[in-house]
Amino acid sequence: MSTIQTVTETLIRLAKQAIHPDTVLVFPDDLFEVQRTPSVILQGPKLAEDRFRRSQSRLFEKNVAELSFEECRFPRLYHLDFDLVVTVDREAELLRFSESISRFLQLYPEIAIADQGSLNLTELVPLGGLARVNLSNLRQSSGRIRIESCPVYDGDLRDGRLIRDRTFQFHGDVTEQRTIQP
Repeated sequence: MSTIQTVTETLIRLAKQAIHPDTVLVFPDDLFEVQRTPSVILQGPKLAEDRFRRSQSRLFEKNVAELSFEECRFPRLYHLDFDLVVTVDREAELLRFSESISRFLQLYPEIAIADQGSLNLTELVPLGGLARVNLSNLRQSSGRIRIESCPVYDGDLRDGRLIRDRTFQFHGDVTEQRTIQP
């Protein structure tokens, strides 16, 4: 499974737990009709490469116990930006959602991604900060959040052995030399 998909699924799962159970994911620039209120939409991800951290080096990981290694190119790191759009009937509901989204960002400054570590979650624009066209009698507000530095690997993984063989010399009553391949 791709890293971007895993990260996006983790974010939507957390948003459903902490913000609203009917939170939906809509792809960027897609039109989405709100069927019922309250509604919480995560629109994205919009990818932006973290070019300052681009590297031509290679990652090298040793497994000393198994005497093996894995090597690959350093991954490209992308920021995943999501617009967060809240639609409600009354202003009081909008204020409650503003607080629950602030609480969500305080509870999850990092998003744990299965066994791959964690990524930072930051607020780029607070709720109410993005100007959106609203042609209805509903109350709508939006902001933007970012998942920082999501790694994308090229899929070319090379593995091998750290050593070809080991030679042991035994001295005592019997002198012997053995070569063992891992």
